[in-house]
Amino acid sequence: MILEKKSQHSNITLSFLLLVISIFVYIGIKTRGFGYLEGLFDQFLKPYLPLLENITTLLIVFSITYLFIKFTSKLILRYLERIGRNKKNIKLFLTVYKYLIWIFVVFVTFSLLLKQIGSLITSLGLIGFGITFALQKPILNFMGWLTIIFGRTYQIGDIISLNNITGKVYDIKVMYTNLSELNPDGDSTGRSVSMPNEFALTTAVTNFTRGTSYLWDSISINITYHSNWKKALKIINDVVQKYYDKNIKNDMKKLFKENFREYEKVVTRMNIYEKGIIIKVRYMVDFDKSNEIKKELSQELLEKLKTKDIILGKVETVS
Repeated sequence: MILEKKSQHSNITLSFLLLVISIFVYIGIKTRGFGYLEGLFDQFLKPYLPLLENITTLLIVFSITYLFIKFTSKLILRYLERIGRNKKNIKLFLTVYKYLIWIFVVFVTFSLLLKQIGSLITSLGLIGFGITFALQKPILNFMGWLTIIFGRTYQIGDIISLNNITGKVYDIKVMYTNLSELNPDGDSTGRSVSMPNEFALTTAVTNFTRGTSYLWDSISINITYHSNWKKALKIINDVVQKYYDKNIKNDMKKLFKENFREYEKVVTRMNIYEKGIIIKVRYMVDFDKSNEIKKELSQELLEKLKTKDIILGKVETVS
């Protein structure tokens, strides 16, 4: 790492020195040796002056481009690291960025040196149209990738629903996002799905976890109209809140320091339906443990709700 940094500093220093020398030589060519060596220039170097001027121009442009890329790359790197982007994605983005800058600079510089500004504009238009037409899908996928990376649409580890497919993101490439497919119960199907990144631009993306492994889960319990619904409501709320306080609350406090009050209590809801009453309790839980926790809570709730005045299930008629 230290050797790499020293090498980078050396390259920057050499580029800066090359830039200064090239500018000095270029001015010297334009001023015929600052007037003092005009005779020498006209006698010996006149046939080579156009070539020397082009070479020094190239050296100036390439030196400035190199220094510009180095400076802006550091700024972009710091920004992406500050917002928590994946190191692999940062490296890939910076590589693409450098190549695009170099291609543009080389193309423009040689066109201007050859005095073909008109053909340059025409060529850029034709090339741009041809690339856009021939590479519509790759361009859309690349723009989708940029949206995902900079817009924080989702990141590795998030649970998302995209184009009617739900899964856990395990890799984000320039062209595709790879998901581990999940069934409606949140269990892995064992299938891997590669989704083109263009869907991040063209369809709605549902992110269930948004940068964390926690999501809202719920348990719904049906009771009849003849049941003591007040008692059932209290039992369900108390059982889940007690489990939440003991097993989940501390982790939530660490994860959501500023907004912890929003997740301090479980949320209990009750609704009346044609065939009975439904009591639903919602709570935050780590996705990887959600099914196991739901199993434990369901078992405890069934035990606690085993009373004569609480009848689980639905009824066909109300009397």
